Amino acid sequence: MTAEAMGGPQTTLRYELQSTPEAVRDTLIAIKSSLLQGNETEMVGDMWELVVAEVLNNIVEHAYSERKDGAIEVELQFANSHMSARFVDYGDPMPDGALPANRPADIDVPTQDLPEGGFGWHLIHTLSDSLNYERRNRQNCLFLEMTLVPGL
Repeated sequence: MTAEAMGGPQTTLRYELQSTPEAVRDTLIAIKSSLLQGNETEMVGDMWELVVAEVLNNIVEHAYSERKDGAIEVELQFANSHMSARFVDYGDPMPDGALPANRPADIDVPTQDLPEGGFGWHLIHTLSDSLNYERRNRQNCLFLEMTLVPGL
């Protein structure tokens, strides 16, 4: 994992990581640590972490089909109670070349039939103010923006 931080009126964090669950975890820890060092954690809350974790885990699990040799680039900008994020990977494209629909998982089923997954994209859609996916030059590019709520 490599990282770059830039200060000023906004905080920009850039990371490059491998497509493993451990690298995702380490990156999330590094992001939080960078925000703590800048005394920005109270300003930004914690919801950003859910969204970033879901996106990164989806890249690892689906774009790279859990191959450990994939590269992921992440750029996060925190400013004025707002986060902008860009994720780039070189894995498989999204099915049908588009973001998954904003559909909640069906939990109105017997307990033994409850789904194990299917919650992430609904969470990402719900918490994001804007969400855009493009496939260009064999790269998946996901852009999102979200309002940050301090204390959440």
